[in-house]
Amino acid sequence: ENIREGGFTYVLPKNVLVRLIATSDLRTQIGGLMYGVSPEDNKHVKEIRCIVMVPQIGNHQKVQFPRQSPEHELLRGLEPLGWIHTQPNEQSQLSPFDMIHTARMVGDYSGWEMDKIVVLTVSFTPGSVSLNAYNLVESGLEWAKKHVSLIENNVSLNVIPSGYNSGFYEKSPLILSDRFMGFFLIPALGSWNYNFMGMKFSSGIKYMLKVGNPKEFYHEIHRPSQ
Repeated sequence: ENIREGGFTYVLPKNVLVRLIATSDLRTQIGGLMYGVSPEDNKHVKEIRCIVMVPQIGNHQKVQFPRQSPEHELLRGLEPLGWIHTQPNEQSQLSPFDMIHTARMVGDYSGWEMDKIVVLTVSFTPGSVSLNAYNLVESGLEWAKKHVSLIENNVSLNVIPSGYNSGFYEKSPLILSDRFMGFFLIPALGSWNYNFMGMKFSSGIKYMLKVGNPKEFYHEIHRPSQ
C-alpha cells in the first residue's frame, strides 16, 4: 500500500465513530467535517475532536455537503482536518468523487490546508467496519479541481473520469482511541439528513450549529410533516 511518509498520523476517538455508525444507513452514505488539534508534545499527530454533521444528501456512491463553511465558537482553536463518510462497501482505492468533493471543499471552506486534510472512509463489511485514511497529493488535487463541475451538475460517476489514477493519493496512518472523547456539532434548526426531503437541499443552503448527537438516519425529525 502507498503509505504517506513524513505526514500526519490521525487519531479518531471511538465514541464519535460508534455514534456515526449508529446514526448511519447501510446503503446511503453519510458524513461530516472533521476538526481537531495536535498535542503539544507531538506535532505530527492530529487528534480529531469534533465532527460537524452539516445538512447533507447522499446515495450509495456519494454524499453532498453545503458550500457554507461551518461556524461555531467551539471550532475556534481547532483546525480543519478534512472529512469522514460511510460507504456500503470497502473500496480498493479512494473514489474519484471523494477526490473531487475534497477539491471543492478546499476551495470553499476557510482554513483548509491540503497537507493536513484527510479523507476518512468508514466501510461496512460483513459483521464489522473498515477504516481508511487518504491524503490527496498535488497532482490529485489539480486533477480533481478540473472535474468539480461534475458535482455542480450532479453527474453520476459510474464511469470514472479520464486521467484518474491511484497515484493521486496516499494513505495515512489512523489510530482509533478511547483516550479522549470527541463531540458532534449538528444543525441548530431542523435536520442534518435531507434524504427524505431532497427538494429542500441545495449546495447554497444556510445553517447554524449547536452541540448535540445526530439523530439516527430514519428518525422522524428527518421527515417533517408537510
